[in-house]
Amino acid sequence: PNGLTDREVEVLRLAAQGLTTKQIADQLVISPKTADSHIQHIYTKIGVSTRGAAALFAMQHDLVEAVSP
Repeated sequence: PNGLTDREVEVLRLAAQGLTTKQIADQLVISPKTADSHIQHIYTKIGVSTRGAAALFAMQHDLVEAVSP
């Protein structure tokens, strides 16, 4: 959705699950700087400026499942 690359979708899924930039980097075996760059590109492409808004976008586009409290 919104022109996201496969890698950006992967990063968005992890961010929407609550992982930090460092945790995303560790999981994907990339540097934190690269993970942050992906996150910034995602924000630009989907038109948001916070992780919460990005997580909502991910849920609305069925990229992650909503977590029940």
